[in-house]
Amino acid sequence: MPKCLETESYFSDRESGEKPPASLCLSDQCVLDLGASSTPLYRLSSDVTSISNKESSVRLERVKCNQPGLEIGNESDTVDESIPSNEDYDKLRLRKGPIFYLAHPANAQYRTDIPAKYYITAAMPGMMGNICLEPSTSRFQRPSFKAMLSHKRTASDNPLFNEDAQQVLLFDIQPTWTAGRTCYKWNDLQGHRMAVEETIDGQYRLIITSWIEPELRDALVASWLLRLWHDTAESKQAKRACKSYNGMLP
Repeated sequence: MPKCLETESYFSDRESGEKPPASLCLSDQCVLDLGASSTPLYRLSSDVTSISNKESSVRLERVKCNQPGLEIGNESDTVDESIPSNEDYDKLRLRKGPIFYLAHPANAQYRTDIPAKYYITAAMPGMMGNICLEPSTSRFQRPSFKAMLSHKRTASDNPLFNEDAQQVLLFDIQPTWTAGRTCYKWNDLQGHRMAVEETIDGQYRLIITSWIEPELRDALVASWLLRLWHDTAESKQAKRACKSYNGMLP
């Protein structure tokens, strides 16, 4: 079976429109579905897990296939006409081009003119909204995170985010200890488990444990990738490399 057909089956399943549990991994700039012969599902414009990444904004695109074989979408707004007209969000997701922008502004720790150090903006109207990633640091353990949603905001809105009281908790991300591996539990507002994140031998994985709507799954994947970017950018190696790059170290 061509890989593009496997990809399409991932994004269109049962009548409810929800998507099944899946095991995803990040390989360089692609998110792969480990349960479908490592089929690429999403692509980043830059490797967020590399300390050499100097980008302040990274595009997240869905892998799109029109012909046998895989094709990465770019700037066109063409919609796959095979999708039923009542599946509005799937139409949006099948447009070529980015679905989200992941952002970590340069020198974010020193700036007061940015909404957050790490955030996500929706590329087009009709999507879930913009997401702010808020870390909560602890001296003795890995940080926890909250992904806060500003409903229906997009990259073109000003301001990008609602006032704090109007933001909604989208994901509660808590560290957990598992046999020396880096693991996080991803829960929703009601405390229901949505996914487990783990790093095994340098491979980043997201195990989605629930059937969830496609819009929410896209936001989950984007938030996971932004959290990985946070870990990379806040690492000692990255900070040392940044100082060396700016001429602060011999």
